[in-house]
Amino acid sequence: MAGNVRGSKRLRLVLLTLVLAASLVLEVVVHFVIGVDIVYTHFFYIAIVLAGLWYGMRAIPVGAALGAVHVGVSYLQSGAITTGALSRALMFVVVAAVVGFVAERIRLDEIAPFSGKDEIPPDAGTEDLIIALRSRNAETRYEAALALGKQGDPDGIGPLQEALSDPEPGVRWVAMEALGAIGEPALDTLISLLSSAEVDIRWGAAIALGDIGDLRAVGPLAAALEDEDRYVRTRAALALAAIGEPAIEALEAAADTGSPEARWAAALALGKMDGEAGVPVLARLLSDPDASVRWKAAEALGAVGGDEAVAPLVAALGDADEEVRGQVAAALAARGEPAIGALIDALGQRNSWFGAVEALRLMQEKAVPALLTALERKNRWVRIGAAMILGERGDERGVNALLAALSDSDPDVVEAAREILSVGLKKEINHRS
Repeated sequence: MAGNVRGSKRLRLVLLTLVLAASLVLEVVVHFVIGVDIVYTHFFYIAIVLAGLWYGMRAIPVGAALGAVHVGVSYLQSGAITTGALSRALMFVVVAAVVGFVAERIRLDEIAPFSGKDEIPPDAGTEDLIIALRSRNAETRYEAALALGKQGDPDGIGPLQEALSDPEPGVRWVAMEALGAIGEPALDTLISLLSSAEVDIRWGAAIALGDIGDLRAVGPLAAALEDEDRYVRTRAALALAAIGEPAIEALEAAADTGSPEARWAAALALGKMDGEAGVPVLARLLSDPDASVRWKAAEALGAVGGDEAVAPLVAALGDADEEVRGQVAAALAARGEPAIGALIDALGQRNSWFGAVEALRLMQEKAVPALLTALERKNRWVRIGAAMILGERGDERGVNALLAALSDSDPDVVEAAREILSVGLKKEINHRS
């Protein structure tokens, strides 16, 4: 079916081209050489009528072009633009408009029964669907746009782009989806839509480009990470994530030189990718001057996983921002066993102590064996951190370790043990009461 349709279109185009060529030959030879300037122009109407029947209102440029040629040749012959030449040129345009309009109305009448209740048949041709896309019925326009996307005919790209200005949001959305469904032939159109003045069109184009996954969209999507609208930036980032590893270089550039918003979006994209290729970039973003970027980088590292993510996350446990520290702890907890040893070591550093405690808490039962072993460590802060977590879990060995810490030579350790035991006692009293 599709092959027959394309063959028919090619045949029409060949026939129209031949008729137009013959018209131009007549214009030059009969008018300019022989000097006859009236009767032969009737032949032009064959090309104009055929264009109107086959292409609807798009025949108007054909009529205008033939009119311009006729006026131009008349001027070259006589040295003046005559009223007769202008009137004939105008008539070409009028005939093209009338025939095109009537042809489109006939097609519209043929598809008039189609509505949201009676779906457009799957064998409806592209030209009929394009006419349906101009229906007064919003449901018909919706169904037509949907069908054009399913057909995947590149001839539907222009009309679908026009439908992006439809007054109905549903029609606009399905038209954008249809462009994405057409795929690679619609790539240039979708890339151009990333610069639209309409926010909805920009983020819709980003989604469609992500679905297509063509590498040529990487640069434009990376540029969209600087978009003024947060949702557009997010959708562009997710589209780059869908394209995958080929987009990492562009994301790295955005992470290194982009605005805080672009760096945040780059971290989002890297966190949505499969594999660990983005870990080095995300590790650098953990030192970003913007706290929201650091938070997103920590979240992303927790999502992509891998042993390589553990060391930079542990180093970020001492972040100056409380929310960032909390996200770092959550990311390390998500890593599970590969992070436990590094977290136990981090208990020995005062700037990372609280973050390491929070991460080990979040690990719950998984961390208990390592915490029990940590009670034997020489470092006091490792012992007291492990004891506190175990004590909170009701483990007697943790409580005993805290009691023993009350006799420690380090007054800070004694104070910490006393405070932890005091908080635990208050919780117990409140629980019993």
